[in-house]
Parts: sequence; structure tokens; C-alpha cells
Amino acid sequence: MSETPDKTPKQKGIADICILVDITGSMQPCMNALHDNISAFVNTLTGTDANGGTLLKDWRACICGYRDFVYEPQWGREHMVMNPFVRDAEQLKNQLAAMKAEGGGDEPESLLDALYVIMSRGKTAKGAEPDAGKWRYASDAVRCIVVFTDASFHPVLTELSGGGGGDVQSIIQLLQQERVALHLFAPAMACYGELSAADKCVWHDIGDPEAILNDPKAAVNALRDYTSDMNNFTETLKALAKTITQTAAGEADEL
Repeated sequence: MSETPDKTPKQKGIADICILVDITGSMQPCMNALHDNISAFVNTLTGTDANGGTLLKDWRACICGYRDFVYEPQWGREHMVMNPFVRDAEQLKNQLAAMKAEGGGDEPESLLDALYVIMSRGKTAKGAEPDAGKWRYASDAVRCIVVFTDASFHPVLTELSGGGGGDVQSIIQLLQQERVALHLFAPAMACYGELSAADKCVWHDIGDPEAILNDPKAAVNALRDYTSDMNNFTETLKALAKTITQTAAGEADEL
């Protein structure tokens, strides 16, 4: 599924962004907060630089959802919530509003499988007109996945995603082969420390590691608290959007 590594410099000012959300039962508060802040995120993406110029010439985003392929095998590859790339904040809100936080059972969830599926959705040919169902070619755009979750993940991929037998290291390798930058809004858990070793990955570790180690439910509460502070969460998403725009504009080295 991976393309031949492309050394061609990325086109400046172009970005494809997938917001990948854990949509198990405990995630509704986070999903509500995301919904309420999508406009602020998009407004920052489409803002101007200090000279009044537009940082992004073109952007697309989508919101996709995953649960637990192991606990609920019906939520395998064919039943992940997959949405097309769009260029409008209201359409993004509609994508998220159509999702419902339910199921999942106890943690862990199937983030690695979900990342594999997202990166397997294909890409358009180099320089071709973008397909809403696919990524742009690596050198045609900055490609970014932003994850929101309050749980750990299964360490091995299932056959349901098509990546059966893979692990964290295989996902890290795939992220780097596909030149996809990763932002993790995830609990302060060791598994995310391992995943964050991917090149151009930023891990916003949420919660107290010791509290979470002693009680996994502390991670749920930590994300709920993090997203319920609306002023702080709004500023967080604005900062994320600014980082993406600066990277796409060639003004930053890392995402």
C-alpha cells in the first residue's frame, strides 16, 4: 500500500488532515467539545500570516471514527466510520455530529488498526486532481492524522483491518513511509510513549501517569477535564491548526 519514497519537496501551502476519533462510549464529552471548536480550528487554518498572505492555498479535512475490533468484530475495516475529505467547517461538523459514542467495552481499543485503515485509503497520482476518498500524493501536500482517545490500544493489529500481525513498530514504519505526521491527544500511558517515537509525531500526554497506572478510568476523567475547559481547548486546537499551516507553508521543520 505504500508508495515509493518520494524525495520531491512538498508543495507549499497544501494540507490533508484526518481527525481520527475514538468513538467508544466514554468519548461523547470530547466529541461535543470537538464539534464546538471545529470552526475555530478551520478559521485558524484559513487565516493569514503577518504580511496578510494566506498560509494555506488549499486544505482538506475529514473526521473518522473507530472502536474496538476485538471486542466488537463487526467494527472491523468495513465498518469504521470513514468520511471523505471536505473543505468546509459545517461539513466537518456534520461528519462528527453523525457519530455516536457507544460500545467498546473495556479498554484497550483498536487505534493501531484504525491508523492502518486510514493510511490504506489510497492516494491520488502525483499532481492529479484530488479524490475526496483518498489522500493526496505525499509530495503534493502535508498529510496529518490527529487522534483523540481516552484509552490504550491493542498492541497487535487484527486481520479485520488487513494489517493482521503488525504492531506499534510496523505502524511507525508505515507513518514514516507514507510521510504522515501524527498528533496524539492521548492518555499519559507507556503505549503512547512508544507510538510517539514516530518521526514528526507530537504527543499531547493527558493526565497524571501514576494516577492512570493505578486506575485506567483516570484517563477518561483526564480527557473529559481537558476538553471541558473550553477556553483552553479552543486555544489548543488553534495552536494545532497554526502548526499545520506553518508546516504546510514551509515555515516549520516539524509537525
